[in-house]
Amino acid sequence: MDLRDVVRSKFAEIKNYRQVLHDNAELSFEEYNTNKIVRGFLDELGIRNETVFNTGVVGVLNEDDTCIALRCDMDALPVNGVSHACGHDFHMAVVLGTALVLKEIGCTKNVKLIFQPGEEDKCGGALPMIMEGVLEKPKVICALGLHVWPGVDVGKIEIAGGPTMASVDSFIIRFIGKGGHAAMPYLCKNPIYPAMDFIQSMNNKLHIENNPLDQFVVTFTSISAGEASNVISDEAVVRGTVRTFNRDLRKKIKSDMLIGSETSAMKYGCRAQVTYGDGYPPLINDKELTENFTKAAEELLGKDNVLPLTKSFTAEDFAYFAEKVPSVHFRLGIREGAEGNDALHSTNFSASEEALFYGVLILANFIINMEDK
Repeated sequence: MDLRDVVRSKFAEIKNYRQVLHDNAELSFEEYNTNKIVRGFLDELGIRNETVFNTGVVGVLNEDDTCIALRCDMDALPVNGVSHACGHDFHMAVVLGTALVLKEIGCTKNVKLIFQPGEEDKCGGALPMIMEGVLEKPKVICALGLHVWPGVDVGKIEIAGGPTMASVDSFIIRFIGKGGHAAMPYLCKNPIYPAMDFIQSMNNKLHIENNPLDQFVVTFTSISAGEASNVISDEAVVRGTVRTFNRDLRKKIKSDMLIGSETSAMKYGCRAQVTYGDGYPPLINDKELTENFTKAAEELLGKDNVLPLTKSFTAEDFAYFAEKVPSVHFRLGIREGAEGNDALHSTNFSASEEALFYGVLILANFIINMEDK
């Protein structure tokens, strides 16, 4: 049978996977029932599996010293109660469906199926799974991932080599001065002034010193100090986020923020306390693997259905896998008629189930035709 016919013959089962997972949506690091459901489906397929990092699941199809990894995320969002408003039920169903099809055609490639918890949580589940050895025994030589994408038609994908999603870091900077009566500012060390100086000087410094072709976002989202018009507060707090596509630039901006906050504080006789949260790294697709994946997708779907990907300053903890092994992460079109038009995380998010067919078809086709290393 043609691969398309095989996927279509299993489509009812794949849609059932998605519906069951959709009906049992759970928040980050609470995916206990999802764990049982996924492991149950893998047991039915005769695929050995185990729990990794509390609620994560790893299944291994066939046996060899090295393998290809398919990764998907498991958690839902606090939207409409708890729901898969980011399409993670689709991601899991695509990976399960790919395993189902590979089993059906007797594929002998060694494939590791990684079901990762906590992608929506700021801590993420990818790094803990890696630390527990998910990329070893068998050793992962490359990893594949996907995300459903609103506004892209069913039957189309978006893909690009290099950076595709940004790193995401956060900061809280407390400027500590000496409060007092607003009528006697000369007796105080007003922390509002170094806070303002810091924001202005950093905005200037970052845009003057850094190559405008190296895209980044530094956003100051909050500044707070005191609540009364006649009281100078002891501290002013500045919060914000830093996002880049360049690992070296990410490090430089962090250094600039730390030094800049101290410099601004000293100018006004204050102190600075910095809490800097290093979040997900930038997601960088391996260029050679992406070229091979793109070529396979073009031959399967037609060149008009394989679209260039526009980088996004949103983040994805698949980036940790991409740091460790050559990886590719693509966007799967979900728009068909009235479905797949609303944004990810929205209360009206929807996706056409026909997208499942193409997700499984694309991944199974690439794995089958991938050259052995």
